[in-house]
Amino acid sequence: MGPSGTDGVFSKAAEATMGVLRNNADTLLTILSAVVSDPLYKWSLSTSDDNRNDAADRAITKIHEKLEGYEDGTSGEHKTVAGQVKLLINEARDPGNLSVMFVGWAPWM
Repeated sequence: MGPSGTDGVFSKAAEATMGVLRNNADTLLTILSAVVSDPLYKWSLSTSDDNRNDAADRAITKIHEKLEGYEDGTSGEHKTVAGQVKLLINEARDPGNLSVMFVGWAPWM
């Protein structure tokens, strides 16, 4: 991350990336909807096509919400690009989240 940690170049690059993703959200969602309709891709372990489509629809909806600036646990408020990046970086640095990311960091080890 460098001497400035996550507050320097890393966050600026993340903000630029999120800005590009938001500006091109329609194109990205069009491509993802084409992937969803691919009959060769299996979205869930269920053999039912209804469950498979539900899982795909939930994934696309979640991506659409993130591209609009809505994050889980933020009480439905729209975030700016900088605010969303800061929230995501803080979640990534949270020790509670880090401890479940790698099984070797489990408390019993």
